[in-house]
Amino acid sequence: MRIFFGYVIAALIAIVFISCNNSGRKGDRTPLIVEASSMDLDQYVIESADDRTYIKLTESTGTASFIFPFASGFYDIDVSYLAESVGQNTYTMYIADNQIVAWLGKPLDDQWHMLSDQRWHVPRHIGINKGDEIRIEALSENSSLVIFDYIQFTPSSRAATTPDIEPIKHIPTQTAAEILASPDDYFTVYPEEYERAFKNPLKGFRPGTSEHEYGTLTKTYIKWNELENNASDGVNKIIEASNRRWEGFEKRNLKAIPRVYLDWPNREGGWPDDLTEGDYTSDEFKERVIALIKKLGEAWDNDPRVAYVEMGLIGYWGEQEWPDTRDDIKEAIAAQFAASFQNKLIMIRWPNTYNDHIHNFGYYWDSFAHQDQEYYAFHLNKTSPRWKTAVIGGETAYDWGNFRIQPGESPDVSLTTPVHRDFIIDRIRSLHTNHLGWIASYSQDDERVRAGAEILQKAFGYRFVLTEVSYPKTIKNDDQFIFSFKVKNTGSTPLYYNWPVEVSLLDPVTRKVVWKEQCTGIDVRNWLPGDAWDDSAKVYTIPAEIYTVNQTMTLSDVEPGEYIFALSILDPAGNLPSARFAIKNYFNGGRHPIGRLGVDKAIESYSVSGFDDLRKDNSLFYILTDN
Repeated sequence: MRIFFGYVIAALIAIVFISCNNSGRKGDRTPLIVEASSMDLDQYVIESADDRTYIKLTESTGTASFIFPFASGFYDIDVSYLAESVGQNTYTMYIADNQIVAWLGKPLDDQWHMLSDQRWHVPRHIGINKGDEIRIEALSENSSLVIFDYIQFTPSSRAATTPDIEPIKHIPTQTAAEILASPDDYFTVYPEEYERAFKNPLKGFRPGTSEHEYGTLTKTYIKWNELENNASDGVNKIIEASNRRWEGFEKRNLKAIPRVYLDWPNREGGWPDDLTEGDYTSDEFKERVIALIKKLGEAWDNDPRVAYVEMGLIGYWGEQEWPDTRDDIKEAIAAQFAASFQNKLIMIRWPNTYNDHIHNFGYYWDSFAHQDQEYYAFHLNKTSPRWKTAVIGGETAYDWGNFRIQPGESPDVSLTTPVHRDFIIDRIRSLHTNHLGWIASYSQDDERVRAGAEILQKAFGYRFVLTEVSYPKTIKNDDQFIFSFKVKNTGSTPLYYNWPVEVSLLDPVTRKVVWKEQCTGIDVRNWLPGDAWDDSAKVYTIPAEIYTVNQTMTLSDVEPGEYIFALSILDPAGNLPSARFAIKNYFNGGRHPIGRLGVDKAIESYSVSGFDDLRKDNSLFYILTDN
């Protein structure tokens, strides 16, 4: 989805400051003003009228800059500008060469307005150092003069730092020394990495519902009135609508990312019959939207077809921009989503909104890697390390502003042109991006395009590589045995749900499971990728850790003989193999054969062969329980 208000390539104004005498006091939120007329101006002139001194553009573009004179800290930023009726000028603000915000001047009424009137992407809680250069670039459209008066900096009401969200603690089992106490009794395998990309659940390209070579996720836009058309409609109506939309998803190993919306430009909206269309701000709307979220939680929080939930609801397309709602309604919506969804991760459109500093919400960036919305990446980076527990996704946009600069003219261009493809990959890696749509609509019959898509698919989400597995050469029934494995996440994100890891013994001829058990005391969400991406070197400067998993189990009721020792990651919906390791040791159906062992007997050979190509396996599915 694209940003509604048009495009942005440039931006704003200049400054002299009025510093209040008590501005240094702790807790003081007195605004600090920088007048435009005192800035270092390029292609601007200073004028006065109606007791205001302001600047206006003399050419099609211009720049106003100054050095930040106030104390270092976190600030909310606002701008006073003239909304000219002759044309919608565009603005872009930079702080220390980081794009902070870009916007389109509105609403064409020749009146003075504040940037905060637009509400949907006002820069808040921005860290600024004394001495940082602040630069505002402006672009005239249709003979507008790009007039503005001052910039206002208000000390942020939020604490200067947000506590890091700690990942779930790893609970160790036996030590490596205990496992290898008798190394001669163990067979150790160093699996070869599967170098190609492949589909894995809960990550990657996010296409529509049509078949896709990597598609395990799909976006579902749902009108509010499809789920609930009046207050008396119950949860069953939501479940019935979901069943219609997601019929057969479990058979295709496909999961949905739903977003409920009310308004879609040039299309019929989704307002319920008993609400006033366009009314996002009344007490009645507040009551109804909270009631709906409760019902959504009842319907979707335990539905295995749901991967993540985009908050939506407010504004065109559910992009939470415009039309906007009251701050207290936003806070209530955020609190209710957090309360109603204990099992599914929630995503919002913009950082620093909907109390995301309180709740563990992820983000959907619906103009991912767009030239005119680079400030989104800056703000998203400021939420780090939230990516460790909150999912980040969205879609590229090819229909507004300077999209031809980045991300490119089309999905095919994005994936075949290095300047675009590398830029997008850098954003995936640096922001720890889990999935993207729109770019997924590439030409799957073009090998050049598919080659570029494969590079992106390997970068998206998690990618678990087993580097070493040790297990006993012989296991006795009713005796404990110990095994270990090492895993490294070479992707960009965790696997965001704690899916179980299973060890199994397979018949070497039929490959059928003769015994299986889930590992205990581990959490795959802790298998984190690297961090601090270096765009130039194309590596994480904080490398991914190699995690060692040690387990003790007891075998029982297995006939003496020779078997294959296997590992797999299960979808809890049916406890069936689903997420695959990136190794060549693979059998169709989702299990990874590591090597042979004997049960109550010695065997001569421990190696296993005859692997299947995991890229070609489309047999995986999960089980939909009654809902």
